[in-house]
Amino acid sequence: MFLAGTCFIKLNLTLRVLSRRKDGYHDIFSLFWRLRSPEVVEADFDSGRDSLEVSGADIPGENILTRVCRHIRSVYGGDSLPPVSIRLRKHIPTGSGVGAGSGNAAAFLQIFRALRGKGPAPGVSSLGADVAFLASGHSLAFASGIGDILEGLSGDLRLAAAVFFPEWSVGTSSAYDALDEMRARGDAGALSAHEAREETVSVLGLLRRGERAGMLPNDFIHCAGHDDKYAALRGAADIAGALAWGLCGSGGAFFALFAPEDASVRMSAMFEAIREKDGKEKFQWLQQILVLE
Repeated sequence: MFLAGTCFIKLNLTLRVLSRRKDGYHDIFSLFWRLRSPEVVEADFDSGRDSLEVSGADIPGENILTRVCRHIRSVYGGDSLPPVSIRLRKHIPTGSGVGAGSGNAAAFLQIFRALRGKGPAPGVSSLGADVAFLASGHSLAFASGIGDILEGLSGDLRLAAAVFFPEWSVGTSSAYDALDEMRARGDAGALSAHEAREETVSVLGLLRRGERAGMLPNDFIHCAGHDDKYAALRGAADIAGALAWGLCGSGGAFFALFAPEDASVRMSAMFEAIREKDGKEKFQWLQQILVLE
């Protein structure tokens, strides 16, 4: 039997870090938006053995798909998942903040559901912070706690997105450390849970109506480094007439949102604006641009 799973990524349309907890983790409030990814997970259950083949990118360490197979067997029993040969077609750079690895895991959970009729195994959040959301089927959700408490929202957003992947990546733990240091110095403050929710509801209203929201709130915007490069992207999005723009999670990718009826024209204008800021070599510090419509 051969099955394929659709991969998704996640954009944080808002991301507020509320406080650091006693266990060292941070409580957040965020608006998650799920988008279809170009990545594909394929599973062949006729091979008679476990194997994993990844094309398109080198992934350091143990792949999340190996861990999700082990997790399924530990929860449902070793016979629940027969030997499987997995092929993963990667397109998205690691460390970009869009949860692509979690999307790969969620795609395999979709395959497991088709195979056995079972939903995501309990405890999938231990595999990756975004697995539970990307496996949930929700297009939009409020996320609280450490991102593991999800409040699914009805409907979707009628917007096109361009995601810009720079040549650097940002580690989540280092981003949180930088934010903690800024707050300890008094250089940044924190919203309350109520304030973060109210802010997010307001942003969601603007985006649902197709109204301009500008720079979307994200507490990590000054923790990712490369301020001049992100400023160039923000300026280019503004000049091009994007409806909204922001940092992907804790970094390092950046996204811009456009009304679908004129998205191609405005995206082209944004690309030209970046070229003019950086000189003759177009997108010299960007390794990839992903357009999702």
